[in-house]
Amino acid sequence: MIIPWLIILIGFFPQYFMTWLSEPWGYHLHALSAMGWFALIAVQPYLATRGKLKQHRFWGMIGIFLAGAVVFSALSIVPTNVYFGAIGGFEPVFPASFFYGLVLTETLQIFGFGLAVVMAIVNSKKVEEHAIWMTSTLFFGLMPGWGRLIMFPVLISGGEVSWLNTQSSLNVGISIFMLVVLYVGYRLKKLKHPAILLSLFLVSLMFFTIQIGEQEWYQEIVTRIMKPTVPWNL
Repeated sequence: MIIPWLIILIGFFPQYFMTWLSEPWGYHLHALSAMGWFALIAVQPYLATRGKLKQHRFWGMIGIFLAGAVVFSALSIVPTNVYFGAIGGFEPVFPASFFYGLVLTETLQIFGFGLAVVMAIVNSKKVEEHAIWMTSTLFFGLMPGWGRLIMFPVLISGGEVSWLNTQSSLNVGISIFMLVVLYVGYRLKKLKHPAILLSLFLVSLMFFTIQIGEQEWYQEIVTRIMKPTVPWNL
C-alpha cells in the first residue's frame, strides 16, 4: 500500500508539487482527497485485521465522503485536457490528440473508481468481496500518477528520440500496469473477478488514447460539452 503513495508523489512531483502555489483550487482539492483515499486504503486493512472493527467502520464512513470528493474533483478537472487539446497540445512531446483521448480514458477510470467504491459498500458484510473491490480502487485511481511517471523518459528526451514517444511510453507503462493487476488477481485467486476484469479492460483502453483523440467527431463532441466549464484555464 506504500507503493501507490510513492508513485503518486514521484509522478506528480514536477507537474504539481513543484508548482503547488500556482495551481488552481480544483487541483488541490483532487490531490488532497486522492492522497487521503490512498492513506485510508493503507490504514483500513491494518484496523480490520487487528480486530479494531469499530474504528474500521468509523473511517469507512469518512471514506464515503472522501471517495465522493475524489470522483467529483477529478471530473471537474478532466475538461482541462480539452483545453490543452484545443491549443494544440505540447508538441513534439504530447500531441493534441493525446489530451483529447485522455478525456475519455480518464473519465472511464474515474467512473471505474466510483463503481468499485459502491460495490465495496454493497458488499461490506462479505469480507473477501469488500476487500477485492476496495483493492481495485487502487487500480483505477493510480493511473494518473503512473501515467505521468511513465512519461518521464519522453519529457527528458524532449521528443528528440524518434522511437521514444508518447505512444511507446503508453505501450510499455500500461503493459506493466496490467501485469501487476494480473499478479494481484493471481495471488488473491481472483483472476476472473469482475473487479480485476474491469480494471484490465479500462486500463487496456488507454493503449488507444491517441487514436481516440484523433477522431474529429469525437473532438467536436467533447469540446462542445466540456470546454466552457474551464474558465480558470482560459
